Amino acid sequence: MVARTNRRNWNTPAALPFLAFLAWTLCQPHAAAAEGAATKHKPSPFMRFVPTNAGEGNVDTAIKTYRRQDGVTVTLVAAVHVADADYYQKLQARFKTFDAVLYEMVKPKDMEKVSERQMSPVSALQTGIKNLLALEFQLDAIDYSPTNFVHADMDVATFLRQQEAKGESILGLMIRAVIEEQSRIANSPNSPDGLQLLFALMSKDSAYKLKFLFAQQLENIESVFSGLDRGNDGEGSVLLSGRNEVAMKVLAEQIDQGKRNLAIFYGAGHMPDFEKRLLKQGFNKSAEQWLTAWDIRPKKTSK
Repeated sequence: MVARTNRRNWNTPAALPFLAFLAWTLCQPHAAAAEGAATKHKPSPFMRFVPTNAGEGNVDTAIKTYRRQDGVTVTLVAAVHVADADYYQKLQARFKTFDAVLYEMVKPKDMEKVSERQMSPVSALQTGIKNLLALEFQLDAIDYSPTNFVHADMDVATFLRQQEAKGESILGLMIRAVIEEQSRIANSPNSPDGLQLLFALMSKDSAYKLKFLFAQQLENIESVFSGLDRGNDGEGSVLLSGRNEVAMKVLAEQIDQGKRNLAIFYGAGHMPDFEKRLLKQGFNKSAEQWLTAWDIRPKKTSK
């Protein structure tokens, strides 16, 4: 996630680019191990679509807790960056129970308050998606000011410097994701076509129609994106693996300071890599819970 300032009112007539970016935002690629793709541990899912009734369903994200023999627990709180307001309220309440909440945000080093947001191209698109799907944006809904919130991510200068060194860019990764998704759609008879998207956009309840249409593709999109965490040098990308490494260093520092009950609050796409790193450090999964991020129902039956 990228911080932003200078808020604007974004309208979204260009739905398809936003939907493509939404796929990239919600289903960031699983990490590819630097030592090779082969591994004994199969990453567990951190996002799912659950049909409830005809034309209705939920997009859920996982909250998974891992415990070490010395009693230290780390909870991976998977997030989507645009979701129902109730989802963020429940997360906020849960965050109060942790000694430290390590959060993601690529922001300037001298930016102390998260409310001082920069309107980057990424956050502008996320804001557009929020409006298109009638959801809330994470940076608007989550209060990052509590004292147990700990920044555990790169600053902007470091992020850009490392991306340049690897010949990597967010735009490049987005383009790769869109190409992979186009290839998947061309070979899948169950994928939505342009006409379905057009009807959804023209519907009086377009937010509901678009959410339901997209939610059904989450599992397929996640599999397409599973190999995208590769930099041009063949190793993990700065966007995912590099930032996760920074977060794990902050986690170690917080544990050294005596914190025993910690959470890592990052996008769902980061979590399989975090899980793998925790398991390698001797943590074992002790609990799992799922939280509804999108309650997908027509307006007349919504809460």
